Order: sequence, then C-alpha cells, then structure tokens
Amino acid sequence: MTFKKRFITAILLSSIFVLTACTQSDNSNKDSHKKEVKVALSAEVNPPYLYTNKQNEFVGLDMDYMKLIEKKLPQYDFKYEVGEEESNLVGIGAGKFDMGINWFFKTPEREKQFLYQDVPYSYALPMLVVNGSNTDIHSLDDLPGKSITPMAPSGGLYSILSQYNKNNSSKININTIQEPSNGDNLKMVSHQRRDAMLLNWNTYKAIQTQVKEDVKIGGIVKKEPLHIVYNKKHQKLHDDIDQATLELKKEGKLQALSEKYFEINVFDDLDEINDKKAQLEVQ
Repeated sequence: MTFKKRFITAILLSSIFVLTACTQSDNSNKDSHKKEVKVALSAEVNPPYLYTNKQNEFVGLDMDYMKLIEKKLPQYDFKYEVGEEESNLVGIGAGKFDMGINWFFKTPEREKQFLYQDVPYSYALPMLVVNGSNTDIHSLDDLPGKSITPMAPSGGLYSILSQYNKNNSSKININTIQEPSNGDNLKMVSHQRRDAMLLNWNTYKAIQTQVKEDVKIGGIVKKEPLHIVYNKKHQKLHDDIDQATLELKKEGKLQALSEKYFEINVFDDLDEINDKKAQLEVQ
C-alpha cells in the first residue's frame, strides 16, 4: 500500500471513529436529557389492572397502558416503585412520587390534594350481584325496598349509593360495617338472605372463581373512570399524558387493551356493555 493510500485509509477510519463517538454521545445526551418520573405502584395487586406474573414482575392493563405511554412520551424516563396504597398517596402529596397508577377513582376529598387525569385510560365496572334465580334487579333504580349486603362506610362503592340517595326520592337502605367480607356477602346473596350486592366486576370475578356461589350479574350500574393521580406541581406531565391517552384512544389501542383483559370494550355505552354482561360472567 502506498503512503497516499495508507494516509486516506487512516483518515477514513478516523472519520468513522469520530462519527461513532458522536452518535454514542448524542444517544447518551438524549438519555441524560430525559426527565425522570417516579411512579408509585400498589403492593396490593388488583387483577386485571395490576398483578404479578411468575417472575414476580408487575403486569396487567395498567402496565400495558404505561408501556404505550412510554412510547408516546420518550422525553420522560418512568421509574416504578412499589408501596402500600395509602403510603403511596401520602408520598405523591409530599413529592416523593410524581404520580401513581392503581385503579384510582376520583373522589372530592382527593381532588383537593391531587391532580387527576382528565382523560380516563380505562373504566371500572361497578355491578349488582343477585341470586341465580333473580330476574328483577338490574340497576340502582331496582334497589329501593330491597336488602343489600353491608359495605364499608367510605370508598367508591359507598359513594355511588350515597349519590343515588341524594338525587332520588326513593332511597336505598345502606348497611355499613367497617370490614365487610366479600366472600360472606356473596354467600348471603346466594342463600337469599340479601337481595343484592354492589361490588366491582374484577372483585366479583376473583372471588366467584374461587367460591362458585349461586349468584350472577344482575347489571352493570355505571362506568367508573380510572385515573392516574399526580402531585399538583406536575401540570405539564399531566397534560402530556392526557394528550398521549387521547391519541391512544383514537388509535384504538385502549379499546384493544379492554378487549384483551375484559373480552368487551369498556369504552362502549353502558347499555351496550349490559347487553354483553354474559361475557363478563364467571363460568
């Protein structure tokens, strides 16, 4: 090889090295410019929204949704930490976490403390469980004059009945205890000691799969939006995730997650969901 050829080869190799180094540097700079977001996950698993697989990794609808958000928002680096739900909420308020995702309903008390996602990423399905032979209880309007199982004196389900009683002259008799047992309540309905039980579909599925009581879904009473909860300082993060969620819905990806985990589309109207309630039944 002549001196001239060796010189040109050396120049080319140097150029390749410089370009490679620049590319690596650019990628490193992009990663370093990502804004870290600390996300609180609940240790209390709640299938199909959040649970662990055989490798003890968190999976479910919530995590699939967050993976879609990560792709939409590459400017953020989402870091997940696990804790108890109430501790997580305290941590979000104190700034230890930037946001939390865990099947959160919107409540007036929490709205004073946190930013709520404005565009729901999915819905919970509060429903009435009735005896297997029942044919006359399908909605909240059918409950006045009926006996329902006891429930905790706070939380989303209690709020649904309380709000109904505020808005209607015919009242539902609400029986509250501090720590109701969902298994015992299902048994009461199965043995016709109570007419109905209000609970969320995912809870019903988890328990009925185990106990196989003589009960069925009377009707889905509403679609309860599920929201990410943010520290109030993170309006920009809130807005970016809302926009990304809107795009995912327009693309049909949120509906696909619903079909994957529920076998129905929870974004449909309530009447359409009730028409398909047999698909939600535990076989």
